[in-house]
Amino acid sequence: MHDVLDAKSMWLSGFRSRVRAAAVLFHDGCILLNRFGDGVYHNLPGGGIEAGELARQTVVREVREETGLDVETGNLVFTLEYGDPAHHQVSFFFRCELLGSPALSVPALPDRNPDDPKLTSTPVWLPVGELPGITLVPQVNQNLIRYYHTGVFEPLFYEDPYTEG
Repeated sequence: MHDVLDAKSMWLSGFRSRVRAAAVLFHDGCILLNRFGDGVYHNLPGGGIEAGELARQTVVREVREETGLDVETGNLVFTLEYGDPAHHQVSFFFRCELLGSPALSVPALPDRNPDDPKLTSTPVWLPVGELPGITLVPQVNQNLIRYYHTGVFEPLFYEDPYTEG
C-alpha cells in the first residue's frame, strides 16, 4: 500500500512517466532518422505508447506517421531510461525491416521540439558513415555504427541519453 501512496503522491505533485518505442532501420548503407531544424539534432523515429497498444505496434504506427514508411518490427536492440524529479522515460528501440518503398514523405504534423517549437522534424536517410558528425539523441552514434557492421549493440541498457554509450 505504501508504494501506491507514493505513486499517487508523485502523480499529484506533477511527476510524469512516459514509455516510448522507436525504430532502428538501415537501408542501402543509410539509417532512418528524424532531423530537427537544419540538423540541430537527430533522433530515431518513434513515440509514446498509446492506451491499448504494444511497443511493437507503436513503432509501426510512429514510423508511418513520421516518415510515411511501412515497417515490420524485429528484435529489441536496446533500452534507455532516464529522468529527473518531475519526469521519467523508458524507451525501447527495435530493429525494423522496411516493407515496400524507401521513399520518405514529410509528415502532415511533424514532431516539434518542446523547448523550441520552431524546430520541427523531417525524416531523412542518413549514410551510416555520417553518424559520427551529427548530434543524435540518444547519443548512441558509435553503437549504431558498430551494430550496423557487426549486428552487436553494446551496451543494451542506458540510463542517460546525452552521453555516448
